[in-house]
Amino acid sequence: MYQALYRKWRPTVFDDVVGQEHITSILKSEVENGKISHAYLFCGPRGTGKTTCAKIIAKAVNCEHPKNGNPCGICSACLSIDSGTATDVIEMDAASNNGVDNIRDLRDGVMYTPADLKYRVYIIDEVHMLSISAFNALLKTLEEPPEHVIFILATTELHKIPATVLSRCQRFDFHRVGSEAIVSRLETVCSGEKLEAESRALKLIATLSQGGLRDALNMLEYCAGEGGVITAERAEALLGVSSRTILASLTDAVAACDAVPALAVIDKVYESSRDIAVFWRELISFYRDILIAVGTKTADRCDDETIKHAAGRYTLSRLLYVMDVCISAETDMQKNPSGARLYAEMAIIRACDSSLSTDSSALIERISALENKLAGGSVTILSPPAQKTAATSASVPEKPYKTEKQIPASVSESALPPTGVVRKEIPKEKRSLRGFRKWPEVIRKLSATEGLMVPFLQAAYAYEGSDGRFYIFFENAFAVSLLTDERKLSICSAIGASGGGTYQPSQIIGSVREDAGGLREPIDELTEMNESFISES
Repeated sequence: MYQALYRKWRPTVFDDVVGQEHITSILKSEVENGKISHAYLFCGPRGTGKTTCAKIIAKAVNCEHPKNGNPCGICSACLSIDSGTATDVIEMDAASNNGVDNIRDLRDGVMYTPADLKYRVYIIDEVHMLSISAFNALLKTLEEPPEHVIFILATTELHKIPATVLSRCQRFDFHRVGSEAIVSRLETVCSGEKLEAESRALKLIATLSQGGLRDALNMLEYCAGEGGVITAERAEALLGVSSRTILASLTDAVAACDAVPALAVIDKVYESSRDIAVFWRELISFYRDILIAVGTKTADRCDDETIKHAAGRYTLSRLLYVMDVCISAETDMQKNPSGARLYAEMAIIRACDSSLSTDSSALIERISALENKLAGGSVTILSPPAQKTAATSASVPEKPYKTEKQIPASVSESALPPTGVVRKEIPKEKRSLRGFRKWPEVIRKLSATEGLMVPFLQAAYAYEGSDGRFYIFFENAFAVSLLTDERKLSICSAIGASGGGTYQPSQIIGSVREDAGGLREPIDELTEMNESFISES
């Protein structure tokens, strides 16, 4: 009769267990020295060897000729346990036998001595599925069982086990099997089963198994069903995963801030009837590999050329911003699965244009991009507007705001900035501006909705102009660029709520305090402001 690969290649001794040496070494020592515990608790992810180790213990403690803590595999006890005919080794699935009556029957059977073996071994799988009453019925027997009884409990959800049970067992935590160890085991299986498989295909299977060797063997068996060489392309097609080429093309488009080809990839995935949510998780995993390469500065030593190429196109700040957008989209997909495609497309557009976001990660990414431009010399500082006449030149100073330690007495009180803040002198030509004293109150009202903008507003000077406009002088051009129409509308609402008058967004004028000529955005508003100042003089 045909056996599945995971059953056929199940380890029969502790030395064959893959990736759990920290556990098997202790168990071998206990068997060899005769220090067997009355109760064991095996916990860890699925497919990592919990049930396998439980069966090996059952053989080892009953083996007639153990070797260095391992069962011999040839005595009558080992053969009967391997064949499943040993009446003294009882396997119980707690998922379907989780009632108190099942545990009472088990407790009654514990009192009988073994029929054929030295120890009666109870292996309870998925023990976390037992009811509270069933756990309570098991406690006393679990704490003080007869000398001929050994309990081995296995679970994937340790947090569901009562503390009273945990305290009565010797606990072993099984780890996820490493990808390299899984690939090595798959190569051994392929050699024994005379299967041909590409190294890339085995690595893909190991990655998809998420540390579960049983899952890896099942996927290998599935891919080998058609016969012939198991290629990476076949594995991708059969296992329903996106190729590295598709993921790489999407990440390249995002790195280039080109949403058109990136959205084309989403369309292609959707048209192929793939689950967008599954594809998105694969994309996040792909970005995670890139992040590790970039964050640890090991991209040049990366074996995966796809990851190596992608790592060279992203800065760390840019990568963190894109991943934050992708993870946020995944959360939305979980809340509303039917809108997965829309959330994916929105995330792609947002990732390609960080200016669409106002959160801290987007701000950091934009600042980083600006720093890179400055370092590369690609940012041009514009000169102040040229003066048309000598009169104009005389009326509009080149640098209207000069740093002064003290405010001259000649400056009128109406031209002073808000109370408690020492501001720079307002030039004579601009004394038509009146300091807005309710500015701190406006900032407090904006703090609830405009958290990103608040630090820049706190450092800014606010004035009401005689021309009916409201002027905000910022420390730098970057702060001015954050003054969008939406934020102007919020500022207008806050000014009105503070009793400072009624303004429209078009009446809010933003400028650079130190050097108005260095401001490039919005240039039209700056020109209007300068012309207004000239006319008033």
